[in-house]
Amino acid sequence: MRKRANIKFVTFHFTNKMKKAELTTQQIVLLIILLVSFIVILFLLFRLNLGKESDSEICHNSVVIKGTAAIPADATPLKCSRTYVCITKDNTCEGMTKPEIKKVKTEEEIYEVLASEMSDCWWMFGEGKVDYVGKDLTPHFYCSICSQILFDDSLDGIEGIEGKISQEEFYSFLENKPTKEGETTYLYYLTGFSDMNSFQGYLNEEDAVLSEFELNKQYFILTGINSVVGTWKWAGIGLIAGGLIAAPFTGGASFGISALIMGGVGTAGGVGGYFVGTAVKGEGIDNDFLKPVIVEANSETLDKFNCRDILNTA
Repeated sequence: MRKRANIKFVTFHFTNKMKKAELTTQQIVLLIILLVSFIVILFLLFRLNLGKESDSEICHNSVVIKGTAAIPADATPLKCSRTYVCITKDNTCEGMTKPEIKKVKTEEEIYEVLASEMSDCWWMFGEGKVDYVGKDLTPHFYCSICSQILFDDSLDGIEGIEGKISQEEFYSFLENKPTKEGETTYLYYLTGFSDMNSFQGYLNEEDAVLSEFELNKQYFILTGINSVVGTWKWAGIGLIAGGLIAAPFTGGASFGISALIMGGVGTAGGVGGYFVGTAVKGEGIDNDFLKPVIVEANSETLDKFNCRDILNTA
């Protein structure tokens, strides 16, 4: 009888150990499921391209912090970096090393990419509401290159694109295209004009020409701010194809040609490349701001902007 009892005890002890082993196996399976789920979530996050959004927010936040009155402007560096974007039809991009590829199928999709990059640039640098450079002994113009864009030659296979991209068609597209937030149109957000007729009429008055972007060339999306000295203010600046013109205040009011034109840059033809842009008066601050422009990415053009500094990293 005693011997049989011992056998029962051994059997019970062995069974109990097996149950513990089964629990351990379940835990391993659960860990594997959690690990796979985590990898899938990370993959989806990267597919959603949240990294770029995070970079934009980091830049925007550093601009706001630098513009805080209690903090000296030179005490906090901007944390803004240039993005490299290739707009392509066939998903290839020979002219850039490791760019952010934007694959498009239509002319309108090209315009959407440009509008998004320009509006992100204006938002990142405070929309004309933040003085992020402080005061200088003499006024200086500071530039920021938000994006470097390559129009891949594969775009030539898209209907409506024949070696070049029309700026006039681009701005006409912006007239009826709402921004991501839906509060206004891209045309108004990026130029201060509510309709294309007003914008085109203004350019005609200043003999400005809406030119074209050439395929297989690279362009900067650039914005800027002028520093102020005491109560001295600029009358305002603006850019046309190859030079400077007067430009509208935010809200549609206009101001005259500046008495001091940005670093001595001259009239039409004084700056290489073709671009159109507008300048606006700061909201609640004395600075004037250049809204985002698209300008050919060559050193000659950028040098003639006479930027005191490029306020973001390459």
